[in-house]
Amino acid sequence: MNLLPVILFVVIGFALGIGLLSVSIILGKKPKEQRVHDVYESGVNPVGSATRRYDVKFYLTAILFLLFDVEIVFLFPWALTYQASTMKTLLIAEFVFFMFIFLVGYLFVLFSKSLDWEE
Repeated sequence: MNLLPVILFVVIGFALGIGLLSVSIILGKKPKEQRVHDVYESGVNPVGSATRRYDVKFYLTAILFLLFDVEIVFLFPWALTYQASTMKTLLIAEFVFFMFIFLVGYLFVLFSKSLDWEE
């Protein structure tokens, strides 16, 4: 096997990375203030404490989004399998069962008022 192209690629990659970092250090802006290590997010100066507590509803909404998003992602491989399959009735039965479980989970979320932000 000829490893010359791989070695050449790695060497050029490292040289390019080191070269670009060097140019950035040489030509970049130099900090003039003492507040170099302050937090600076999107041009907005920090206000308040960084350790404040967030409401659980934010996390619950994120977890529910991930849960339902992952369930919907499983429909894409099912659709590809359905298109190439000869046993379409079995796949439709699996789809109905999957959607039933999805609906039960969705109804549970609605009736448990997990997404009700007013309470």
